[in-house]
Amino acid sequence: MHYSTVSALLSALPLALAQGYGNSGDSSSTTSSAAASTTSSVAGVHVVTVGAGNSLAFSPNSITAAVGEIVEFHFYPPAHSVAQSSFAAPCTPFSNGTSFFSGQMTTSSGVNTNTFQITINNTAPIWFYCGYPGHCEAGMAGVINQAASGNKTIEAYVAAAASVGSTVAPATVQGGVIGPAKAASSSSTGTATGSSSTSSSTGKSAGTETRGSVRWVLLGFTGAIAVGVGSLMI
Repeated sequence: MHYSTVSALLSALPLALAQGYGNSGDSSSTTSSAAASTTSSVAGVHVVTVGAGNSLAFSPNSITAAVGEIVEFHFYPPAHSVAQSSFAAPCTPFSNGTSFFSGQMTTSSGVNTNTFQITINNTAPIWFYCGYPGHCEAGMAGVINQAASGNKTIEAYVAAAASVGSTVAPATVQGGVIGPAKAASSSSTGTATGSSSTSSSTGKSAGTETRGSVRWVLLGFTGAIAVGVGSLMI
């Protein structure tokens, strides 16, 4: 009978050890998966798409931006630009030559890798249009910080643009920065790097707890076996 008791204790030992190691990897995997699905955009950067979906439109065509924030134009096929004008003279740059202008941005497929970024220096309305021939007259225009009241609206600008004889583009690229997007979602590589640290920490914690549990299980079973062996000797 004593021999049977010891055998039962020994046979239960592998099962207890297996339960101790059970799910140590699952919590790490779950944490990593949740972090990898997270994206973010850059605060203070307003994205305006230019000609997305083969449209002759800026989207959105009315933006509210605070001083110090950036408006970033993303260009789609085939060719578009963004230039500044006054409300009184749609589709035409300032006569003093100070209008911002991206130059013609072309791409055969998908969004252009370069954007045009302007920084807002004050909250006065900024009117803009596409400088490609015919696009402004077709309604491709927009405004930053339109007045909350009054008749100077984007709708009124577009209506006036429709009667313009031709679009005039500035002669010089100026007034902004051409470069990669600032407001793109965080890359999967960047997210993975962040989640890797979290997962590693989670894994270490789980491993420590598991090893502690196993040690206590071993001590408990060792004591039980000792009692069984002692009873045999008696």
